[in-house]
Amino acid sequence: MRQLRVDYETRLVEEVVLRAVAGHPDEGEFRRVRDQLYELGEADERDRAFCTFHGQWFERLGMCQPVEEALAERPLVLAQVRRCAVVRARNKKEEGAELFVSPDPATGRAIGLQLRPESLLVPDQLLGFLRHEVLHLADMLDPAFGYEPALKIPEEGMAHRMVQDRYRVLWDTTIDGRLTREGRAPDRVRQRRLLDFARAFPMLGAGAEEHFARFFDGTDLTHAQLVACARDPVQALGLPQLVDRRCPLCTFPSYSFEPDPESLSPVLVRRIQEHFPAWRPAQGICRQCADLYRGRQTAAVPATA
Repeated sequence: MRQLRVDYETRLVEEVVLRAVAGHPDEGEFRRVRDQLYELGEADERDRAFCTFHGQWFERLGMCQPVEEALAERPLVLAQVRRCAVVRARNKKEEGAELFVSPDPATGRAIGLQLRPESLLVPDQLLGFLRHEVLHLADMLDPAFGYEPALKIPEEGMAHRMVQDRYRVLWDTTIDGRLTREGRAPDRVRQRRLLDFARAFPMLGAGAEEHFARFFDGTDLTHAQLVACARDPVQALGLPQLVDRRCPLCTFPSYSFEPDPESLSPVLVRRIQEHFPAWRPAQGICRQCADLYRGRQTAAVPATA
């Protein structure tokens, strides 16, 4: 099997090592040898020496172990990817893995992995996160899953966003279900995914857990099946047809509408009307659209006179 090369960004390695070595039993040795490097005369030589030194301590402190272990668990990834570049993430939201495919066959596929320095300092938690991310990559490389980078869906606006959110929840559910069966999932992941699933599919009501199990415990699910359920859960899950009441925002039929839309906060109403100027609370809104807009209230909305 071809060896997957893992390269770490120099500044990430240095920052992680400086944090990890603080208070370590070998910190004295580290400081003594590192201080000697400042005596090197040539700037380029000194920079290379620091880079090599920090890289050696990065391995010595076991900072590379979670990445190597998560990749080693997926032979499909090892077989099809040539290189993994690990770079510094500015914040938690940026953390994650991406798959890059070069048009040049000689270059092949590569993984871009963004991580915060503090994540590398908590290896057990990081391994759980990486296992989830790398299994996503394995699905993308698996012909049986049939992954396509762009969701081929005709919906636009809020409807498109809703389908994307549903697809993400479904895929995450299948990922963590497989990790659970392998004994590689974090504690209580099933309950956390069930909560996400119930929020994404409020029309399921009390039946959410039963339908959730089809994805969490299911095998051989494909990209196309997840897209079909995200677009039309009623048909995909074999639910009774809804009464033809559609949300005026996403245009999807729904069992679950906001019970008292007239009591929505003025801030939330204005935020919705920024995208749907003709909408009024009396027209109603499904709970999922209302929750999406509640989640977007990260900036203050100016009060009207």
